[in-house]
Amino acid sequence: MPVSSWAHDAFGQRAQLVRRSIAEALAVALENARDAQQVARTDHQHPFGFTLMSRKFEALAEAFEELGDVRIVKPAGSPHELVLLDGKLLFPFRYARDRSVSVMSARIGDGRPSALVQALFNRFGPEPAMRQLALQDVAPHAVPVAEALAGLPEGTSLVLIAYACNAHAGLLDAWWGEAELLDRTGSLRWHHCEEIPLTEAAPAAPATAPAAAFDQGVLPTPSLNTHTGARRLATPLGEATPIRPEAASGE
Repeated sequence: MPVSSWAHDAFGQRAQLVRRSIAEALAVALENARDAQQVARTDHQHPFGFTLMSRKFEALAEAFEELGDVRIVKPAGSPHELVLLDGKLLFPFRYARDRSVSVMSARIGDGRPSALVQALFNRFGPEPAMRQLALQDVAPHAVPVAEALAGLPEGTSLVLIAYACNAHAGLLDAWWGEAELLDRTGSLRWHHCEEIPLTEAAPAAPATAPAAAFDQGVLPTPSLNTHTGARRLATPLGEATPIRPEAASGE
């Protein structure tokens, strides 16, 4: 899938690399979460959910840690690390567990956006089309988090990575773009949203040579023995018969 003008404006010549790395990081996080669910041997989805909660941030940081100009940000009071790349702060979140929900109707934070999420939108979200969710309208416990983000560079903008998945089907789809937070229930208004092709994250299958037909190819040469089967079982002529241990001891 060609890179859009939005992605090119955001990440320049390496926009396709960034998009592919995001898809690969999500695939890794989902694989780890499904492994945790399988090892737990329970029908409850807690192992999957808890693992995914952490690994989605960690896998993104691991995917970009080799780039020299990337910055890993850990806001005070938050256990998660965020990737800051080309002035864009990447924030992944699961918007749905199946395909019944459109990404355009997505809510962030399962309808209960955290203090960190509210602070991120308030400081780094796009200019709202309508009245902005001002800092005084944000939950009071979000204020210290917002102050902790003050050290990030001016001009930093928030890029959302929305994905749908579950423990059985894995990663269903993924999207990225920019949106504003409308209210404390996590409702979003997308300013730009486009799909991330998951095929970019799929490892290429190794090429295999076509199997040769039964009557083709070089036949193996059997190793030949000049003795017959009966001759091999007998003691060769001209060789001394070995002395058994019991005969040597006189017993």
